[in-house]
Amino acid sequence: MNRLLRLTCAALALILLTACGASEPVLPQITQPAVIDEELPEEGQPVPADDPVPVAEPDPEPAPEPEPEPITIRITAAGDNLLHNTLSIDSEQPDGTFDFYHLYERVAPLIEGSDIAFINQEVMLTGEVSAYPNLAAPAEAADALIKAGFNVINLATNHSLDKGVKGLEACLENVHQRDFEAVLGAFRSEEEASELCILEKKGIRFGFLSYTYGLNGYSLPKDKSYMIALIDEVKIAEDMAAIRPLCDYLIVSMHWGNEYQLTASSYQVDLAQMLCDYGADLIIGTHPHVLEPVEWYDSEEGNRTLCVYSLGNFVSGQHKLPTMLGGILDLRLTFDPETHQLLSTDSAGIIPTVTHYRNKGGYCVYPLQDYTAELAAEHGIKNFDKPMTLDYLNDLAEQVLGEFAMKWEPEK
Repeated sequence: MNRLLRLTCAALALILLTACGASEPVLPQITQPAVIDEELPEEGQPVPADDPVPVAEPDPEPAPEPEPEPITIRITAAGDNLLHNTLSIDSEQPDGTFDFYHLYERVAPLIEGSDIAFINQEVMLTGEVSAYPNLAAPAEAADALIKAGFNVINLATNHSLDKGVKGLEACLENVHQRDFEAVLGAFRSEEEASELCILEKKGIRFGFLSYTYGLNGYSLPKDKSYMIALIDEVKIAEDMAAIRPLCDYLIVSMHWGNEYQLTASSYQVDLAQMLCDYGADLIIGTHPHVLEPVEWYDSEEGNRTLCVYSLGNFVSGQHKLPTMLGGILDLRLTFDPETHQLLSTDSAGIIPTVTHYRNKGGYCVYPLQDYTAELAAEHGIKNFDKPMTLDYLNDLAEQVLGEFAMKWEPEK
């Protein structure tokens, strides 16, 4: 009995204990997904794909800068434009004016297209007609030279003072009134004489110097000594030291040598080497009235100079057979487009030319390659010297110029 009572009490205590210690379980909160009101495709229809995300196209690679092209330059040069009074008379028009273009029209195509076209104006263009020995010619000759294509004119010759200082001053004014890009060797003022002559073509800077050996016995007044550049080795060295650093290519005109001599004198050779040593790139020789050879010079410092000892007469009224043959320098150069350094001399030669005239008048210049036996037969030189023949002209050109004799080919 007591045992039963004890079991019943224990069971009641257990029930009470369980009821008091138990608590209601905490359920996790479930968030319902948002309902998107979206139209579904009809049954049997394909489910559209999501729109593709656009991908940015990469920027195109910039086109490479084209390599700058090398710069090409053409230089031409003609010799003594020796306008005797007979040529001026032949160029006079009915109204009293002068037109000299007929002298040059047959060789103008050779000059056309030149970047630099040099002419040695042997006779001062004072505006008058004057015979040897004190030569002068009308200013209209300058117009014909411009029309023929020349843009650089030299006035430092042995005839610069044939008409005195006033004649030279008149010539300088006449020439500067025309469209020459450079006037060499003679100057209107001391200031002008001290200026460096640099001509820019296609970005390449061309420096110019010019000198003559003398003035036919005349001399400048002391207060006008600047007017003509005379050959003086000390002065030349100073001039070249001043201009050489400022130009890419240096051209020196030298009125030198011995008249009617077909070879260079020892003095020309010595001067040419000196000019090479001081940095000249091209020497243009004039004065002998006949062609002389062409030669390359080299300096110990590595400079190379092309020397044309004499281009002979461009045109004249002279009476010696060899003076009828002249030449036009044709020089093609290539320069670096960035440094402006000379890269190459692509071609260098002399195109032979012939001064033609009849028994009276008819003066003009022909390229030798266009000259004919018939023209040679009518040449007026036969009245003063041996008759002209085509063989004589070709043989003389070959003898003097050798490999530098060049045939002109028109630009295509």
